[in-house]
Amino acid sequence: MKLYWAKVKENAIIPTKREEDAGYDLYPCFEEEYLEILPLHTKLVPLGVASAFDSDYVMLLKERGSTGTKGMAQRAGVIDSGYRGEYMAPVTNVNDKPLCIVKKEVLETWDEDQKEKYILYPYEKAVCQGVLLKMPQLESETLSYDELKKIASLRNDGRLGSSGK
Repeated sequence: MKLYWAKVKENAIIPTKREEDAGYDLYPCFEEEYLEILPLHTKLVPLGVASAFDSDYVMLLKERGSTGTKGMAQRAGVIDSGYRGEYMAPVTNVNDKPLCIVKKEVLETWDEDQKEKYILYPYEKAVCQGVLLKMPQLESETLSYDELKKIASLRNDGRLGSSGK
C-alpha cells in the first residue's frame, strides 16, 4: 500500500512522520497573517494538502499533545480514501480567550499588549496529526429490530454506565 501526498497550495508542507510515530503531522496553510478562533468557536484550518490511498484505509485527524495543552480541541476528521480535496482541520478553541495561529514574522512585530490578548500557537507547528487505519470492508445486511436482538450479545441494549465499571 502506498500513500500519496500532493500540495493543493504552493506554500503547503507535506505531512511528516517518523517511523515510530503513529500519525503524520499536518501543518496549517493559509494566506492571512494569522487565524483567530474565538472562545468556544470552531474554525476549519486549511492544511494545503490532499492525498490518495487504498480504499482499505481511512485517515483520522487527531489532536497532538502540543495542541491539546493549548486548548485546541480537534473535532470531526475522517478523510475517506476517495477524497481528493484539500484537508481541513476543524479546531475548537476551548479556552476563555481567543486563540491565534500566527506566523512567526507577524508575531515578531506584535507588542506585549497584543500578544497578551491571545493564546498563541505558532503557524510553523503542526495543528493535528493524521492517523491511517485499516478499514475492514464488511458486507452489510438489513434485519428487523427483533431479528437483530436475537444475535448473541453480553451487553444487549445496556446504555451508558450499564457495565457498572
